Amino acid sequence: LASPPVAVFWYTAVDTRRKQALRCGERGGMIHYSTSDSLTFIRWRGSVAPNALKKAIPCACLAVLYHTLMHRWTDWASDLGDPGVHETTGWALFTSVLSFLIVFRAQLSYSRYWEGITLVEQACGVWLNGCSNLIAFCSSSPDKQVAVEDFQYVLSRLMSLLVCYSMCDISNLDRSRFPHLSLDGLDPDSMDYLEMTSAKQNVAMQWVQRLVVENHRNGVLDIAPPILSRVFQEFSIGYVHLIDANKISTVPFPFAFAQMVWLMLSFFTMIPVPMICAVGMNVYKACGYTLLITFVFWAIHYMSVEIELPFGEDPNDLPLDQVNQRFNRVLMRLLDNRSQ
Repeated sequence: LASPPVAVFWYTAVDTRRKQALRCGERGGMIHYSTSDSLTFIRWRGSVAPNALKKAIPCACLAVLYHTLMHRWTDWASDLGDPGVHETTGWALFTSVLSFLIVFRAQLSYSRYWEGITLVEQACGVWLNGCSNLIAFCSSSPDKQVAVEDFQYVLSRLMSLLVCYSMCDISNLDRSRFPHLSLDGLDPDSMDYLEMTSAKQNVAMQWVQRLVVENHRNGVLDIAPPILSRVFQEFSIGYVHLIDANKISTVPFPFAFAQMVWLMLSFFTMIPVPMICAVGMNVYKACGYTLLITFVFWAIHYMSVEIELPFGEDPNDLPLDQVNQRFNRVLMRLLDNRSQ
């Protein structure tokens, strides 16, 4: 088995290369910011403003053109007339329905976003607690110290693999994004099988449970079976949390709802132009109001789209790599004799 310093060095080297990549401006994970620094919010990376402006600026230019044509051909403008009660009421009703739909979608998207990180943290938390219990249950007999060390090191590596593959599964990212502890000393044939199988996290979980059962039979885990069964419960609870998190990444927002919101937003993009230009505003006010209204609606829409699938490598996605790093650090602390 690889000694802890080797595993720590291998893990730290991967973490260091990632930090260097982030400093060089490469694509990274979640944006961390301070609310006390106003300049923090003046950035393009992770912002929905560019996409919203792509919709709002053409509408503002169209408002200028429409306003100019209305005032140049006064006969044509007088034939159109000012918007009446029916037009104004219809526009207000349409805007109210659209506002409700996009705000409702934004609320659901944030719920998916927050639920995602909650489930991942809960899964890692119960798994770490289970590992801590197993290490505490190890026999203190001098005759079994070698077997105890072997059990702890194999357990820590399998749990590190379990979290690594679980993060890859829910985020659809490459395994290099989630470093794990060194696998030196583990059976090469078993590792080859693990690489070939499609259900890697399922196999890793099965190996962990089998490892616990065998070491309990060998006397390495010196604890009563009813108490040991709680560890299996924690492992199963964590696995259920990961399945629930995977549900968020595999089940998208309903297509019918998303399609209707997009169609209504596209139609709404054209409505404010004649309505605003016909109420007697000058060209500057017409351009400004059109820009503002269109920008706000599209910005809220793009915010929902950005966070409704929270697992990935976009700037606003959840920091699964940091969760993976913390898990590995705690595993290494548990293996330290001073922690036991």
